[in-house]
Amino acid sequence: MFEPGVVPPEGTDGPRLWMLVQRNRVLFREADAALAEQREADRLPRTGAAHFIGTLDGQQVWAAGVADEAEAGKGWHFCDLFSVFGMADEEMWMAAGRAVQIVEWERINRFCGSCGAPNEPVSGERSMRCPQCGLLRFPQLSPAIITLIHRGDEVLLARSHRFPEGLYSALAGFVEPGETVEGALLREVEEEVGLRVKNLEYRGSQPWPFPNSLMLGFFAEYESGDIVLED
Repeated sequence: MFEPGVVPPEGTDGPRLWMLVQRNRVLFREADAALAEQREADRLPRTGAAHFIGTLDGQQVWAAGVADEAEAGKGWHFCDLFSVFGMADEEMWMAAGRAVQIVEWERINRFCGSCGAPNEPVSGERSMRCPQCGLLRFPQLSPAIITLIHRGDEVLLARSHRFPEGLYSALAGFVEPGETVEGALLREVEEEVGLRVKNLEYRGSQPWPFPNSLMLGFFAEYESGDIVLED
């Protein structure tokens, strides 16, 4: 079982497991989708700090970026997160998404966005602070809604021109600044398909690391309107 964390808990000082990230891909063993161990972490050139991300069955899991030119090595391969979703269980996929997001957050926040000074990690929490001006940066999360609209025994699915042939999705969109998630849902539905909905029912959430969304899932009931297709 994967338990996310920021500081390694006491009693977990044994051999580490590693999520080694290269261009948003994670290193796995080809034979059994196992995580890298210390030998692989020492072999591959890293691009930043090591980050504790949690424990897997009581064993510490750390994440670190790997240089673009690094070779995975015989018996290993770098997998994108969509591939991980099909080869590992949900907990492993969520842990891989956590690793990718934290490594990318460190990469793009090496320098202060206000004054340009090098940032420094803050002990005991997941943040980086500028020693020059004090600006504090936490990992970015972008909340988004996804909603399945139903009318009787029918549900509404849509597709984008970017989707592979035959792929459809429930409606989704990002929450704007100063907007509630319910308001975002109503706005997105009206913008995307021209409908009004009612009886919103929250169902659950899921991290969606593409690149840093938190998806908030809803059911909604059709109220009125005709579907308007976008070009």
